[in-house]
Amino acid sequence: MSVVPLIRRDFDPPHRVTRRSDTMIALGNNVHVLARPIRHDALKWLFETVLQCGPIATVDHPGMAEPMLVARLPNGGSVSMEFIEDAADADQPRFATWLELRTAEPAALMRTVLEAGLKEVKHPGHTYYFMAPGGQVFTIVPTAIRSRQGET
Repeated sequence: MSVVPLIRRDFDPPHRVTRRSDTMIALGNNVHVLARPIRHDALKWLFETVLQCGPIATVDHPGMAEPMLVARLPNGGSVSMEFIEDAADADQPRFATWLELRTAEPAALMRTVLEAGLKEVKHPGHTYYFMAPGGQVFTIVPTAIRSRQGET
């Protein structure tokens, strides 16, 4: 794996930030994933059966050719899946955004994922990673993981 610099040296920001904002920024607990229509049934199976998120909702949305799937995670948050033909797709892990799943028993969930036939991904960041159909990568971490700043 090659190392990519965090800041491109040839990037010149259009505006300089001179004052720090008082606006708090945080990630929400909802994720929207784009996938090819051929991955519909496999992704529904992953969230409904393997990850046991309960019944997956099918949602028609104006302007979308295919209905979306929405998985509500048992301890909060949701994953919506939009199906379009030109979505990135791979049988190998995508080098893109990877998502984190939290559970009280990471090892048990990883065993379930592997027993279901999903592909394990090796990476030095955490112990457990797997690839969803289409190449999206998830890591599985303990519910009470702490960041370097001591946040949960």
